[in-house]
Amino acid sequence: MWGPGHKMAFGTAPGSKSKVWYTLADGTLSECFFPYLDQVALHELRFFVSAGGAPPVDDSLDGQHNISWLSPGVPGFRVETTHHEYRLTKEFFSDPEENAILIAATFTPELPDLRLYMQASAHWQPGTEGNFASVIDTHPPALLLQQQDIWICLVGPFARGTVGYYRSSDVQIDLSDADGRLTHMYDRAGPGNVNVGVEFGVRAGSFQMAIGFAHSRADAEEVARTALQKGAGSVRQAFERAWRAQPEIPRALGQVSGDEGMLARASFALLHCLEDKSHAGAFIASPSAPWGETNHDGNQVYHLVWPRDLCRIATALLDAGDTDAALRAFRHLQQHQRPDGGWYQNWFMDGTPHWQSTELDQVALPILLAWRLGVAGCLDHDPYPTMVRPAAQFIVREGPLTQLDRWEDSGGLSPSTIASCIAALIVAAEFAGDAGEHIAANHFRAVADYWNDRVESWCSLPNGQYVRLASDPDHRPTEGAVAPEFLELVRYGLRRPKDDRVLRSLQGVDTSLKVSLPAGPSWRRYTGDQYGEHEDGAPWDGSGRGRAWPVLTGERARHFFSMGLPAAELVRTLEGFAGQGLALPEQLWDGPDIPSRRLQFGKPNGSACPLGWAHAEYLELLVTIALAGFPDIVMPARRRYTEGTALEPAFIWSHRHQITRIAAGRRLRVQLPRPAAVHYSFDNWQTHVEIDAVDTTLGLWVAEVPCNRLAGGTAFAWTIHYMTGWEGKNFSMTVD
Repeated sequence: MWGPGHKMAFGTAPGSKSKVWYTLADGTLSECFFPYLDQVALHELRFFVSAGGAPPVDDSLDGQHNISWLSPGVPGFRVETTHHEYRLTKEFFSDPEENAILIAATFTPELPDLRLYMQASAHWQPGTEGNFASVIDTHPPALLLQQQDIWICLVGPFARGTVGYYRSSDVQIDLSDADGRLTHMYDRAGPGNVNVGVEFGVRAGSFQMAIGFAHSRADAEEVARTALQKGAGSVRQAFERAWRAQPEIPRALGQVSGDEGMLARASFALLHCLEDKSHAGAFIASPSAPWGETNHDGNQVYHLVWPRDLCRIATALLDAGDTDAALRAFRHLQQHQRPDGGWYQNWFMDGTPHWQSTELDQVALPILLAWRLGVAGCLDHDPYPTMVRPAAQFIVREGPLTQLDRWEDSGGLSPSTIASCIAALIVAAEFAGDAGEHIAANHFRAVADYWNDRVESWCSLPNGQYVRLASDPDHRPTEGAVAPEFLELVRYGLRRPKDDRVLRSLQGVDTSLKVSLPAGPSWRRYTGDQYGEHEDGAPWDGSGRGRAWPVLTGERARHFFSMGLPAAELVRTLEGFAGQGLALPEQLWDGPDIPSRRLQFGKPNGSACPLGWAHAEYLELLVTIALAGFPDIVMPARRRYTEGTALEPAFIWSHRHQITRIAAGRRLRVQLPRPAAVHYSFDNWQTHVEIDAVDTTLGLWVAEVPCNRLAGGTAFAWTIHYMTGWEGKNFSMTVD
């Protein structure tokens, strides 16, 4: 089981000595990770306040929480919880030298007979028998949780300790059943969904507690007691010193923000927190599982590496001044590239794939990251032969249709994916040219030219409105979901910001997808999107209704700025979306308030929060404004497609892209996976011509059919003869 997808905050100590990460949800600790960012150790820790004769108050659910960062850019947190019966202030941070989390708290009851309790549980890993719990009989008692080879020890001013089973014999159940008193005390529990609990010996005032993580009972107890012995004040000072020693954002980013750089510093720190400490460059998408309370199989989790999110994070860190972090991300991508040149959809810290579908944008973006690193002068080696070339070969072989687009629930001809692939192929051609591989460079450009020429025919309606996805490369779509995917064409310089087709499509996007929220406008992903809560607020369960995405506000703000319009208002909008905890979510609830489901108009819903991609997009927006430039633009692509004369490239047929129609006046290139000759006929095989396919040096061979002089309506055919024999079928094409 997982905690809520919506986290209030996320942090860790910098450096590699402390391999503990923590999240906060509902005013207290939610999932904590150890020793890797894909391994949840602690499930949750929550407080209860109770007096005899009344049911307990659940501090997380019943209190009102205000959260703040300990100081700008330092991801330790202070939560002030108020309730009409008490106040509870908690500070959360970790020890830079140990695998320990410290909680420094102050309890202020309004009534003298109120007592403070705490309950904690380890994450239950799907497919296992569960966990074990026990009380260490010391003075004061300590608490132990065991999750397979991970031990967790909690120490503090505990008067009494107990263990139990979740929702059966835990502290909350005991307090509820016994009218506010803790009556049933147990020393051991497990295996199963167990937890530990205590009654605090502190009636009122300040106290401290520590949580230690290790791979043995003795080490976990030692880590916890050592951290507590140091004292929260000392550990907090060390924590803050360690963070202040880290790189800082450029001053210009704070100057163009709307909050004096608060969210910029938080975003910069948060992106660093997303990197695993044992697998350099492995930045996860988010430290959460969307709608985690209903996630029982571990399939829909975001604490994994996605090449797309990793590249966005690395690019943002690069532009914000941390070239080392961007290089670590790039090297991680190089280490986990498949032999065929592609990457898996996502993977665990050690590279083990989780979802294994193909997203072509996730093959293109690493090439673009290599380009950005090269332009910035940060590359310490030539990535072309080992990484860029195989990835570009994969795109040329497999495209332009993608199995999944960037939203990962469907595939086809996506303007967003095609845009990133075109830009990546132009970049690959530049790398190839520098390496002296001019034949390969020419083929990369030929494919890019063809795809760029056909984007509108493939992905826009007769009225010019771009659609999210199409499927037929031979016919312009007559219907399709409205989506802002086409803005990626502008992002890389393939279309001008004020292109009529772009502006016309934005009108349709605003009509169909724009949502006005208290902090400002946002946009849903596409018409018909089902990834979000149901209308009644019930969690997404494979269906629902898509909600507003802050990432799309960031993308739209950059387009505003590219047209010469002020983007400051949308900067402030994103800062409003982040709220007190400075955490940008995947989605925002854009329906009426539903208090029973804790959904509030304009606030994060149950999806992933924080989302690294959203924070990266915010930083990139600030960089764009501060530099008055557009760092994602691929200048060779812009010069080729928006500044030069219009191209009339050859159409390219392949076994993965079996088109049957070609524009009049164009030549046809038949792309083949091995050496062969193409036999073609313009007169229904009364005569034919044989032409040998030319080696592109990319593991592909191309034969050019001179059909450019055929009249519209003419049909012609060809077949293929390999060294091992004939193709076994004819292929035909009609000139439009």
